[in-house]
Amino acid sequence: MIFIVLVIAGFFLNPGNSIGSGVSGAVINAASGDVQIVKMHVEGSQYVFEPSSVKKGVPVRLEADTSRMPGCSKGIISSELGIQKTFSSSDNTLDFTPNKAGTFYVACSMNMYKGTITVLESDGSKQNYVQTPSSSGMACGAGGGGCGCGSKINP
Repeated sequence: MIFIVLVIAGFFLNPGNSIGSGVSGAVINAASGDVQIVKMHVEGSQYVFEPSSVKKGVPVRLEADTSRMPGCSKGIISSELGIQKTFSSSDNTLDFTPNKAGTFYVACSMNMYKGTITVLESDGSKQNYVQTPSSSGMACGAGGGGCGCGSKINP
């Protein structure tokens, strides 16, 4: 009985376990180390990230459900996370490693679709930093251009 209690307690207290760490996404062990898997799609005009938080210093793989991402929402940009990508049905993943903690904005190139992802410290604690979102469109949105024609943000 004591052994069972210790095994269960170890499961919840293990720092690599997503249940006990505050980050609920799947963590897989890739050849180069752990990778945090984050699924993303669009609801209304919002990007939805599942989970919505990841840990700093641990590689992240965004897996986009492009069947649930209309028009220009397939092109994402986050200057502070250093990411820029246009997803397609044949290329729906993006790998990056967050190097600072806080809450960061992700938007499409026209700034029509928006969302946030929180990067926790490596110990799971949350920082107070929140990126200030852009209120204007990017290169295309400001000039009335079409979806996916680029942006002014350099990741």
